[in-house]
Amino acid sequence: MFMAESNGRTVLVTGASGRVGKRLVDALVERGERVRVFIMDFDVAPKGAEIVRGSILNKEAVAKAMKDVDAVYHLAAVLDYTAPRSLMFDVNVTGTKNLVEASHASKFIYLSSTAVYGYHANSLITELTPYAPSGFYGKTKSIAERLVLDRKGIVLRSSDIFGKGFKDGYEYVLMQLEKGKMPIIGSGNNRIHWIHINDLIDALLLAKDRGTPGEVYLVAGKEVKPQKELFNLLTKYLGVQTPHRHVPKYVADIMAHYEMLTSKFKGSRPKVISDHISKITSDRVFDISKARRELGFEPKVEYEAAAKELVDEHILRNAR
Repeated sequence: MFMAESNGRTVLVTGASGRVGKRLVDALVERGERVRVFIMDFDVAPKGAEIVRGSILNKEAVAKAMKDVDAVYHLAAVLDYTAPRSLMFDVNVTGTKNLVEASHASKFIYLSSTAVYGYHANSLITELTPYAPSGFYGKTKSIAERLVLDRKGIVLRSSDIFGKGFKDGYEYVLMQLEKGKMPIIGSGNNRIHWIHINDLIDALLLAKDRGTPGEVYLVAGKEVKPQKELFNLLTKYLGVQTPHRHVPKYVADIMAHYEMLTSKFKGSRPKVISDHISKITSDRVFDISKARRELGFEPKVEYEAAAKELVDEHILRNAR
């Protein structure tokens, strides 16, 4: 069990150089928290925080980072679905094990993912919905969750993240919509329930303030919309025609596999992978009532505003 052993109020953030980590560190510093970041030697350190460099696979470095820490946010993970499985397991599972075993913090918050459920659910998903990961990433997150919960840590299970700074998969869709080449995949009626980065940061802060050790909290966005409605919002701000052509999911999967193979041959990063297709076509709605009730979590960002934000960032990025 995680127990307070220090009078200090230092908050440790792993994965602080990542897209979520940077935003979280900024929010903690803005709140007046004393923040320590645990990052790799080559990572750019965020401002306003104490820096400890090293790997979560190095137990000595982990012990140094954990010294006199009151709360831990464990965000470090390998999310790249094209990464070697051995690396993903080492970081996502072994690294988490090292951290929980070294921690004496009063709160240990682990950022997990709805990938632990897989992409095949078509009913309302809750914290009690059984694990059914579709891919290796989801499997590693489910194993890491159990390690955290066994030590009475807090698991924040987030749906897919979108918003400023998140372009993987989204950039490809925007480019295809601009060219008039993006089809509706399947019927387009599947419900999409993602979370904006701003709402996720709010949830992470609330988990530290109000989360109960040993509990899981499922967090997702304010709205649920069908795939084709989200495409309509994006084309509205792109100023292009809404797609009407439909292709079966298996056709999109074949195209994604082809993109991965050609990218591997060229030595470049694929613009789209099968997991991106699954995110767009899965029908998943998440029950966030526990987070609302126990954390006071209330997502604020609507898809309309987020679509404009995504398009504005896309236009700015491609104008450079």
